[in-house]
Amino acid sequence: MVLATSTPRIEKIDPEFAFAESDDANVVHAELLASGELLLEPKNAGTAHVFIYAARLVRVIEVAFEAALPAAGPKPPKTCETKRIAAACYLPWRTYLQHLPASEVPPIDLEIETIQAELTAAQAALGKAGMSSVQLRFSSFGLKFKGAKDEREERRAIQIIWPWLLGPVRIDR
Repeated sequence: MVLATSTPRIEKIDPEFAFAESDDANVVHAELLASGELLLEPKNAGTAHVFIYAARLVRVIEVAFEAALPAAGPKPPKTCETKRIAAACYLPWRTYLQHLPASEVPPIDLEIETIQAELTAAQAALGKAGMSSVQLRFSSFGLKFKGAKDEREERRAIQIIWPWLLGPVRIDR
């Protein structure tokens, strides 16, 4: 989403969402209003991600103010062009999907080794951010966090790992 002016923008969102925050408050302030709407207030030129949290679901909106949204990465090589993504193709697909609009994301299936590569990369990102005490686990219901002190630390962990995940983020609490 491109914010065309410095005027605040209000977006309708599903009523199930209860909390919103930006990963870069210097670019955009995000707030969930009592009316169930999302308020986006541009602050400075740049791009940021707005994370909107429901009880077990996270949505991410990429926003740009006085800047272009980042382009999708190059398409994965022909050896990776398949609906079922193998572990060796995790990084090319991650690069491609990272900034691809949701409406253009093809349906994909991940092999178990690919999910393990995704989890390993996300765990490494937590370690680099000084959050190695938070351990990630996958369940059939989504991500589980072990060692997170509270929901605020879970939200911080989600913001750190989000770029490393290939699919939507569901939280298993």
